[in-house]
Amino acid sequence: MSTEPDCRVGLEVAPWSYQVGREKIREFARVLGHREAWYYDREAARAAGFRDVVAPPLFAVVYGRWMEPLIMEPALGVDYRRMLHGAQEFSFGAPVCSGDVVTTTARLDGVSTKKDLTFFELSSVSLVQSEAGTALASEGRWTMIVRGGRE
Repeated sequence: MSTEPDCRVGLEVAPWSYQVGREKIREFARVLGHREAWYYDREAARAAGFRDVVAPPLFAVVYGRWMEPLIMEPALGVDYRRMLHGAQEFSFGAPVCSGDVVTTTARLDGVSTKKDLTFFELSSVSLVQSEAGTALASEGRWTMIVRGGRE
């Protein structure tokens, strides 16, 4: 595997924000098969200690937009049609609830190649702004693989 230095490592794109909606949380929870009332009912969520209907932790893929703003950055030269999702992992902080605004920043941490595959290592930090203030919502680590190398 080649690990030659890449001048794009460290590249960050402008942060993006996502307004969390109650119905989007409900749809996401339903698709994942969650049955807990706090994903659907505001009063149940409040009774459980949340500010409003709470998003499942993996809702991070929604407000993180699958890192699209960074992946689509022209400087990376990624042919999106040849990209494979390699891996992702999250660490979670404060709960994200309906009405919150989540702002995500992303960065390219590494690029390596093996045969005709290019591996992009990415990271993200998402902060949740709510009436309670600003807190870490999640940190993500992502691996995207592009078949056929880079453009």
